[in-house]
Amino acid sequence: FFFSWTVVGNMGEVKKGVYQYKLTSSGSGWTAKPFGEMADGLAECTGATAEEVEKAMYDACKEASGTEKEFTFANDMVSPKVSLFTAAIEAAYEPK
Repeated sequence: FFFSWTVVGNMGEVKKGVYQYKLTSSGSGWTAKPFGEMADGLAECTGATAEEVEKAMYDACKEASGTEKEFTFANDMVSPKVSLFTAAIEAAYEPK
């Protein structure tokens, strides 16, 4: 006999909302600090490259929200050394 099953993972409630980070470059790497309404519980992320920090922010948002679903995000450069990361997890983002 062969048995197969799928582990569903976190069965808790998903914390829906807009998760945001501000990334800054120090010359030797990048640091991302959470801000906004969903900042509580988000880890600060650091890395040598912006791409490395982007993955860490994605993973941190996924963990903090409790979602098992994939989600989209925007990471927009606002200056050569600053970018803003926004992920709307099971929520619509409407700028104010």
